[in-house]
Amino acid sequence: MEKNHEGKLVIAKKINESQDMFKLHSLEVQYPGIKGGVKWAVATDLTREELEASDGCELQSFKPYIIITPEQGEVFEEFERMQKKLRMQDFRHTDMNAYEDGMEISLRATDYIHGLSREVDSDEALNAYLIRVAIKQLPELLQRRLRMFFFHGLSEQEIADIEGVSQPAVHYSIKSGIRQLRYMLDI
Repeated sequence: MEKNHEGKLVIAKKINESQDMFKLHSLEVQYPGIKGGVKWAVATDLTREELEASDGCELQSFKPYIIITPEQGEVFEEFERMQKKLRMQDFRHTDMNAYEDGMEISLRATDYIHGLSREVDSDEALNAYLIRVAIKQLPELLQRRLRMFFFHGLSEQEIADIEGVSQPAVHYSIKSGIRQLRYMLDI
């Protein structure tokens, strides 16, 4: 998804929270890889003319859009809830032992460890087995967030979106997890 669209998702979320005449839905979220110029759907009971007369300026940046019924919008919302729920279940049920057998630690993790341990030999600090064993000693929430961040390469905001929490909460967890790892690994 393009960066411009991600910014519009944030704006659409704020618009959706601030009023109840219509709801914006991203067709790119619903239909990844969608072709054509229409990227947004507006769920409302209003006609296009009534909609543009009442809140036309808010919707200008989302043109061209299609109008769908509120019931269709509810289906989109339910689909998004289920997608988040399934992704969260997938991350919750990922076995850390699977990483020991084949999954390599991501470059992001090595960059973090390098940044944390300037005076330690990098080969010692980057021993993936020791890092995995140390992660297993953390509380489940920290384990999950560190796995998503380091092993799956998700950003703090992506993790927050999946878990339905704020990005600062995820940032604090990752920072806390890294601090605990440094203590356990004596870095």
